[in-house]
Amino acid sequence: MTIKHSLKDLLPEEMETWAQSKGYPSYKGRQMAQWIFQKGEDNPDFMHTLPKTFRELIHAEGNLHLTRLIGDGPNDFSRAFKFLFKLSDGKAVESVYIPSKKRRTVCVSSQVGCPLNCTFCQTARMGFQRNLTPGEIVDQVLHIRHLIPETMTNVVFMGMGEPFLNFDAVIQAARILNHESGLNIGARHITVSTAGIVPQILAFAELPYQFKLAVSLNAIRDDLRQTLMPINRQYPLSALLEAVKFYTRKTHRRVTFEYVMMRNVNISQRDADELVARLGELDCKLNLIPFNMTEAPYERPAEEEIQFFTDYLQQRASFPVMIRWSDGADKQAACGQLYTQIKQKETYDGYPEKIS
Repeated sequence: MTIKHSLKDLLPEEMETWAQSKGYPSYKGRQMAQWIFQKGEDNPDFMHTLPKTFRELIHAEGNLHLTRLIGDGPNDFSRAFKFLFKLSDGKAVESVYIPSKKRRTVCVSSQVGCPLNCTFCQTARMGFQRNLTPGEIVDQVLHIRHLIPETMTNVVFMGMGEPFLNFDAVIQAARILNHESGLNIGARHITVSTAGIVPQILAFAELPYQFKLAVSLNAIRDDLRQTLMPINRQYPLSALLEAVKFYTRKTHRRVTFEYVMMRNVNISQRDADELVARLGELDCKLNLIPFNMTEAPYERPAEEEIQFFTDYLQQRASFPVMIRWSDGADKQAACGQLYTQIKQKETYDGYPEKIS
């Protein structure tokens, strides 16, 4: 099934151009952008500052109903919550709301499933089904923002999929999220994570935007990383770390390495020593993530193992090292646990006019 284009795929200035192409003044396109992105309105009938003929045109060509929320929102806004969204072709993705003392973060998906087959990640069991459009990515944030009473502060591209294998759509979505007439989220509060797609890391470094980069590392030796993350065969650690070095020097921004700790796999003293040696010359920080249980054949380290590995690194590393405890593991909403298992079909009806 061919996925239709949507006005939600466009930046506000591109909406202005679209309005002009239809015979309307450009400012009507800017007003439409404000209705869609700032007010979260996807029913043209409620866009009362726009003329009726323009609203009818949006109905006919806008394709604004991109995702449908399945189930209810959270009752407790102090805990992480996983949302299931059904797409217009019947496929589904998950997004996660992650609150903390200082931040309210939305973790978005960029693909349906994932092609990388990382052995510790639940999403890999879905395989790869398709890329998301910019509008489908943005729509996840729009729906969650509408349901959550607190203001969204951060967006991370760390949900389903490899963002850099959907590079153009991800960057367009990030620009819409950042745009002052879009969702107006600061560029430094938007983070794109990659498993290590080297050409796109280099391309990301050349962009004129201040989005942040995170790299899913998980091992510091090629043999082990290839077992955990097959993409390492194509882009081994030497190439990956060189690309990261280029990124930090080009952008003057620190990179975040994500390291999922698995018992008897990657938390030995040797692993720690090699992390210190190989990451020491980079402007980086290291987030240690205790493995969240999935159907993968790995175990979460004991608390004392986690603490020993962390303390050993913190005492020796020239870069910041911290544990990132994943909220939401009890809801299968934590790092590595996203997976949808609903019946797929080509089309379906029943989009609400307005999610509320």
